[in-house]
Amino acid sequence: MGVFTLFGEANFPLLSRFMNSKIFTTLALLICFCGSAAHAQKRRAPALKTALSVSDIHFNPFYDPSLIDTLVKSPVSNWGSIFESSAIQSPNGYGADANYPLLRSAMSAMQQQDSLPQMVLITGDFLCHNFQSIYSQYAGAYPDSLESFTARTIQFIAGYFDRTFPHTVVLAALGNNDSYCGDYNISPNSAFLKMFAQAWAPLLRNRYASEDSIFISSFSHGGYYEHRLAGGRASLLVLNTVFFSAKYTNACEAGAANPVRDELKWLKKTLQANSMKKRPVWMAYHTPPGIDVHSTLHSKARDCSSAVTLMMTDSANGELLKLLKHYAAFIRFGIAGHTHMDDLRVVYKDSVPASCISITPAISPLFGNNPAFKVLSFNSRTMSLVNYRTIYLGLNNQTQGWTLEYDFQKAYQVNGINPLSLSRVRQKIAADTLYRGRYIQYYTAGNPASGEITNKNSKAFGCGTGCLTKKEFVSCYCK
Repeated sequence: MGVFTLFGEANFPLLSRFMNSKIFTTLALLICFCGSAAHAQKRRAPALKTALSVSDIHFNPFYDPSLIDTLVKSPVSNWGSIFESSAIQSPNGYGADANYPLLRSAMSAMQQQDSLPQMVLITGDFLCHNFQSIYSQYAGAYPDSLESFTARTIQFIAGYFDRTFPHTVVLAALGNNDSYCGDYNISPNSAFLKMFAQAWAPLLRNRYASEDSIFISSFSHGGYYEHRLAGGRASLLVLNTVFFSAKYTNACEAGAANPVRDELKWLKKTLQANSMKKRPVWMAYHTPPGIDVHSTLHSKARDCSSAVTLMMTDSANGELLKLLKHYAAFIRFGIAGHTHMDDLRVVYKDSVPASCISITPAISPLFGNNPAFKVLSFNSRTMSLVNYRTIYLGLNNQTQGWTLEYDFQKAYQVNGINPLSLSRVRQKIAADTLYRGRYIQYYTAGNPASGEITNKNSKAFGCGTGCLTKKEFVSCYCK
């Protein structure tokens, strides 16, 4: 029924003539066209979301020895007020792992950057270096409480993230210091893995207890798991790359089978399942593949090629790179930590950039870096990483607080963060002193006094961003 049928055409003669005119027809077409164009533009516009990337917190609960006796005897629910009672209220400086004031400051800064991000990714190393030996030094009267104290430290950090981001999915990977019995000593099917899984399960924000049970079961077995993103349209694969390290000894449970083969088998199967569903994949892990440039430069080996040290065993490094190349069409990017520095990796397949990894700097300033974290921007439809900003605390000038160090796209003049754009960044760093200077500055999160990277040794670090096998690195750097 039309408007004239309803109200009577004779009662609106002028309106009738206008609506039958060419002017009305043109206006109607324009309105329809503009509405359709606006709708199409809205549909095509990228739905940008944010995520926070945090790594190497290395929380040191022993920073104030006067609190240790009380902490040992107290439930984890009281730890916050105990730390707040300390006379030490300032973040620690370089050369030490994060004390409570630094952790508190970092958590506040993350919340200020985005109080409701899509997710928070933590790429391992929650416990401070030498956790077990420091405990023995300060709490020797309570030797039987080491595991309990370790568990409460993990639970305290998990609870802190839970309170800071109560409506956000927080996903954690294990680092080499995260263990009951020492560095690189995480055991498969261990009590530590089960404890850690139970502490972090609530932060996955699963709707059903059955989903928590699946996560706890997977994590308790090997410290790795899959988590669905974007309503199930994408997946995050969280690996336990501690198993892949040449330093891994599994001393906690002598005689237990090496778990590397199991994890790589799981990874291949999971990547294959996601590729069949054409599901975009993110990956998060502690140790990145490639060269340990720091160890290589500080090696006492007589010749360059003998000095080259991998982050992983040669076989694990090779197998992981093979999977990253084979499933490159579905892996959007990887997030790693471990080095404490702000860095990147590009995985090449037949000289063509195939996959990329962003390395998040540490909260702990132990190795001369400023505390920092990254704010990631990504397209929620394609799950592609668009940009990131590094937020840091300049320990030499804490009065300015946590502030933006740099915006990746603006600093390196590229569009998006993907294998091709990062490969171009590598080329710029190698060929242009301006971009090389920025890379050197950003590497330590803005602490040029650290001496870790300089113009003199920057070639080694540049080679390390894309030459991820020993043969490739030797060809790039040693020759």
